[in-house]
Amino acid sequence: MFEKEERLLADMKDEKEKESMMVLDEVLDSAIRGGIRAGERRRKNRYRLRAASAVVIAAAAVLLLTLWGGGSPPVPLPELAQGPYPPLTGYDLAGDITAQTANRHGLIQPVNQSEASGEYTVTIHGVLTGPQRLQVFYTLENRADRNAMVLREELRQQDTGKKLSYASSTGGDPLVKAGKWARQVNFYFEESTPIPETVTLDIAVAPYSTNTVYRTKSPDEKVMEMDLKLDLETMRRFTSTVPLNRVIEMQGQAMTLKEAVLSPAGITVKANIPKQNSMKVSGLFEPNIESRMNGSSAVQLGNSMTWLPDAEGDMTYFFESNALDYPDALVLKAGGMYAVSREGMQVVVDVKQRKVLSSPEDRIQFGDYTKSKDKYTLSLKYEERDFNHGAVSIDSMGFTDGKGKRHVFNEAEGSRTNAESTAGNGYRRTTLYLYLEPEDYPQPLTFDVSSFPGVIEQAIEVPIPYRD
Repeated sequence: MFEKEERLLADMKDEKEKESMMVLDEVLDSAIRGGIRAGERRRKNRYRLRAASAVVIAAAAVLLLTLWGGGSPPVPLPELAQGPYPPLTGYDLAGDITAQTANRHGLIQPVNQSEASGEYTVTIHGVLTGPQRLQVFYTLENRADRNAMVLREELRQQDTGKKLSYASSTGGDPLVKAGKWARQVNFYFEESTPIPETVTLDIAVAPYSTNTVYRTKSPDEKVMEMDLKLDLETMRRFTSTVPLNRVIEMQGQAMTLKEAVLSPAGITVKANIPKQNSMKVSGLFEPNIESRMNGSSAVQLGNSMTWLPDAEGDMTYFFESNALDYPDALVLKAGGMYAVSREGMQVVVDVKQRKVLSSPEDRIQFGDYTKSKDKYTLSLKYEERDFNHGAVSIDSMGFTDGKGKRHVFNEAEGSRTNAESTAGNGYRRTTLYLYLEPEDYPQPLTFDVSSFPGVIEQAIEVPIPYRD
């Protein structure tokens, strides 16, 4: 990860997953975390995605605005009975410890709502809600005689049609063959963007073609639109906040772990990076939560996604959870801290010369610069030799032209990171796609680097005293 970015992008540390392709959009756009750290900070969707499945798409958040323009008022949704609910059946939750745990406790809200368009039918089986997370379990039936692609999974406010701000990741192969297939999508929200009680979910599907692989819209797409009423009250009843107030310091660099929030949809850990650090610190290296129960083997709860530090240094980690089973202990663990020198954390590009003039350690190269009616696309190449120590990401807050004027990225596209393994040497080639508004920019262009490989390795363990 893993479309509004911010950092691109569920994650389990597995070499196979590390070699999987990640598309981070709008965040990042990047995905989904646990093995691959791909981060991007965006004003509306700041996220770092890490691969949790063979293919994780953190592209989504190119949101639609659909405004009710009169006529009959919207039909109100029926009143929702509060949970717990009967366990969700007919949907395979294998491998998802958070969903499995929540389902055993009756906290996956049943929906069982279908919508068809053309040769496609979407059925939402259930949703799992947390303070900053919404997980949707659905099946997609493709009755066509050709493969299809899921282009978008988007959330809007049900009453106004206003787009919501989030990062998202999708589980399941983006290529949908004929038949019925189980899929799920995770939406991650910032603390400043509370989840509305009613939302509209749009799922756009189109026939597969080489033109739709990296696109979020298609002229022959079909959109299934469904209104959902979320049982936030039950979610709140099963959510608790645990103060941590723990300062982590390594080689003079510090960060504060503020609190942990335990909810049916997972565990979130709130942290802060102080501005006084001499290095650029972007969080914990290889974080996970260890769950110990009844003397059995410890269970590792993976870090599925991370909001990187904002302007005030605040950041959020999203973890899996089995806290509803009331384990004997929960311990936050990490292998160190991401930290790099502040010097040279910029990429300076002259698109007319088609050349990168400077970059961290001179390791980022020019890829391409193309122009279209709606956007200009700049691609940069980077060969990751130490991707276990972090990923390269560009700050999505904007960039500066040759005359010192600030610009923002193309609102509809943002940026995307595509990472793929390199055969033979174990390296991974990464392409950073930066979508600019159509404009003749004075050269050169300067992009801030929000993360770059660099780690202070030092193991830490912080108990989460949720039983107190």
